[in-house]
Amino acid sequence: MTTRRALLTRAALLASGAAGLWLVRDRLPWPPLDVRLANGRDTPWMAMSPGGGLIDLTVAVNGVPIRAIVDSGAQMTAIDAEVANRLGLRRPLTAPMLAFGVSGKPDLTHSVLLDLAMPGLSTPGLHAAALDLAGVSALSGRDFQMLIGRDLLRQLVVEADFPGARVRFLSASAYKSPQDAIYLPLRRRGGAPVVAVKIEDADPVDVLVDTGSSRLLALSEAAARKVGLLSPGRAQGAAHSVNLGGFSLNRIVTARSVRIGILDLSAVDIQIYRPAFGAGGPEGLLGAGLFRQFRMGLDLGGKRLVLVRPPLRVVPPTG
Repeated sequence: MTTRRALLTRAALLASGAAGLWLVRDRLPWPPLDVRLANGRDTPWMAMSPGGGLIDLTVAVNGVPIRAIVDSGAQMTAIDAEVANRLGLRRPLTAPMLAFGVSGKPDLTHSVLLDLAMPGLSTPGLHAAALDLAGVSALSGRDFQMLIGRDLLRQLVVEADFPGARVRFLSASAYKSPQDAIYLPLRRRGGAPVVAVKIEDADPVDVLVDTGSSRLLALSEAAARKVGLLSPGRAQGAAHSVNLGGFSLNRIVTARSVRIGILDLSAVDIQIYRPAFGAGGPEGLLGAGLFRQFRMGLDLGGKRLVLVRPPLRVVPPTG
C-alpha cells in the first residue's frame, strides 16, 4: 500500500514518505511560528497531483521551489537533509532529535531554520527536521522533499479537494463548511489528532488522522489483536511498507465492517504493522484512502475533521 512516504499504489505500501513521523526533540523552547496569510484569510487554490492520493503541492524554501506533502501524522515539518545542505540552511544550536517512522529503526537527526512560502502564505524562520526523505521518495516513486507537519497545521485549516485535485490553507475564522458536511470530532493524544474507529463488534480504538498515509486504515499489531483481526483461522494477505525506519513486510486483513463517526464501511482491507521499538506511536492510522472521495477540511485547532461529498455530475445522454 502506499502511505505517507511510501506512496506506491502498485506495491501497496504503508506509510510512505511521511507516514508515522514522531520526534523526540530537545526541550529548549522554540519561538511561536510566524504564519502570515497575505490577505489575512486564505491562500488561493493550489494544484495537487491528479490521482496522487495525497495532499501534495509546490512550495518554496528560501526561494527555491520543492515538492511537499501535507502530513498530519508528522509531529513537525521536515525537509530532506541533502536539500537542506544544498540550500545552506542554518542549523541552530539545539540538541539532536530522534525521528521514528511507523516501523523500523529510529533516526538521529537535527533541526534547521528555513523560510517557507507558497502563494498567499509565508512562514519565516521555521524550525524543520533534516531527514533522509530522498530514500523514501525514491522507494515510493513519488517526488517530494518536504513534509508539512502539525507544527504548521495547528495554525491553519487545510482544505483538500481530492476530486478536484486542489488544496488551500485558511484561517480558522475564514473556513466555512456546508450544512450537509460530515463532521468527525477529533481528540488530542500527545498532541496528535485521533478519532475513534469501531471495527466489527469490538470496542472502538483511537487512530491517528494521517494525511500522509494513502491507506484507508492501518492498525498496530496490538490494536489488531485487541479487535480480533488476528484471531486464529482468519485469512491474511501481505503488503510492503516503506517509512523512515526502512522497508518492512506487513499483513492485510479484511474487516467485515468499520464505523467512523456516522460513516459505515464494509469489507475494508486493514494493514497491520509492527510498531517501531520505543516509538510510542498510535494504535493505528486513518489515511487518505478515506479522504480522497471527499472535499476534506482538517482543523486541528478546532478539533474537527470535515468531509464534504462532491456534487453529483449530470452527464447528458448521447446519441
